[in-house]
Amino acid sequence: MKAINIERLSFQFEHQDPVINGLDMCIEAGEAALIIGPSGCGKSTLLKLIAGLLPKYGGQVTAGQIRRATVNQHPIRMGMLFQDPAMQFAMDTPRHELEFTLENCQVAPGQMPARIQEASTFGQIGDLLDRKITTLSGGQQQKVALAVVMAMHPDLLLLDEPFAAIDEHNRHFLIQQLVRWRAAQPGRTLIVTDHDCHGYATLSPHVFHFVAGKLTALTPAQGTAVIKRADATASTPLQVSVPATTAPAIIRLNDVKISRGNRELLTIPDLAIIKNKITLLTGANGTGKSTFFKALTRLIPYQGEIDYLKDDIQKLSPGKYHYQVGLAFQQANEQFLNVTVGEELALSARYQRQPVFTNNRLKTILNDFGLAGMEDRVVYSLSGGQRKKLQLLVMLMIGHPVLLLDEPFAGLDRDSLATVFDLIKRCQHALPQTIVIISHQLTGLDQLVDYHLHLDAGKLFYQGVQE
Repeated sequence: MKAINIERLSFQFEHQDPVINGLDMCIEAGEAALIIGPSGCGKSTLLKLIAGLLPKYGGQVTAGQIRRATVNQHPIRMGMLFQDPAMQFAMDTPRHELEFTLENCQVAPGQMPARIQEASTFGQIGDLLDRKITTLSGGQQQKVALAVVMAMHPDLLLLDEPFAAIDEHNRHFLIQQLVRWRAAQPGRTLIVTDHDCHGYATLSPHVFHFVAGKLTALTPAQGTAVIKRADATASTPLQVSVPATTAPAIIRLNDVKISRGNRELLTIPDLAIIKNKITLLTGANGTGKSTFFKALTRLIPYQGEIDYLKDDIQKLSPGKYHYQVGLAFQQANEQFLNVTVGEELALSARYQRQPVFTNNRLKTILNDFGLAGMEDRVVYSLSGGQRKKLQLLVMLMIGHPVLLLDEPFAGLDRDSLATVFDLIKRCQHALPQTIVIISHQLTGLDQLVDYHLHLDAGKLFYQGVQE
């Protein structure tokens, strides 16, 4: 039985070129499909079309059709995980979100505790159930969103970049959970979009390549080769050095303690962020990486002393300090202050200090980033990867002496990563800048970063070989 059968489908948003053009796709019930392709090619749009969210809530199908399987003359139950999990939460805590979802699925109140426990176990979110969703890390929110979708008991599961902010341990765990979910009942169908293909071998997916509005089914051998290459790349360790004790610090922390509620999250006796270097910051989901960035930018309270160029940052005026230290948020939508792409670029140009962005160079960069000609587009209509690239551009243009980037590579394909890495390096050398990057995407980062900070058990320490 065909779970999804798409024939010659074409789709476009109003006043835009077609996103999908004459697309054919057939997914058999019980199959796993992995859709790959460059940022902005239309993968998220395709999932929303399959889910029935489009064209109901935007755009128009100009040709073709989608046929979905039925069970006893009823449509199969579908569940979808959005690329940005925050977009699908309606309630304040994961428990309330699960209850709300089950109510909408008309689950009897007496059955809800068991369904909540089942979903909680699937995503390993038991310790998060009564936390405020807004306090969770991006990776924790992705786990919660997946658990909520699984509570619906879907027959067809649509996952859009489900592991973009997930650490390696949780990525492996959740993929194995999906393997068990499919095996537990015949006919369960899975469609995933992802730029990072490592770890998917155990799902034995049929791999599709999406480009220029069309979908191409790879042969089993080709699909296996794509996943094997990704596995090999992901398993390659970073080759970086530990900074010398004499390396100049631009930010230094002394006896700093950062708490979340009543729980002490980080304890940092002494730590230096090295001036005019690029440092990678890694650690498991929920360990406090984004919280650390918020402390560095005075967005949350902390104990101890944080110095910027030997001055206590609490003694600096907020305006002066934030002109020196910039933060790119994990969720790109939180960064934007205007409606259109052009307005965002114009705002950053008013405060621009980065010499890399001359008018002619900006046009070239926009073209390289796949954003040329999109100045009139509403920023929220961009794909997740396009929003990430725009966010990075507007922050790099300003040219903060210190720039903190929280998951800047989520949703970016391999070619986009190479382009982004090149621009970051050019900007960092031009001023120069001190850049600290939080990332679970590690592919190729040893070609970009100088140092590697790791957060574990509330401690921050440099990893690598001694300089």
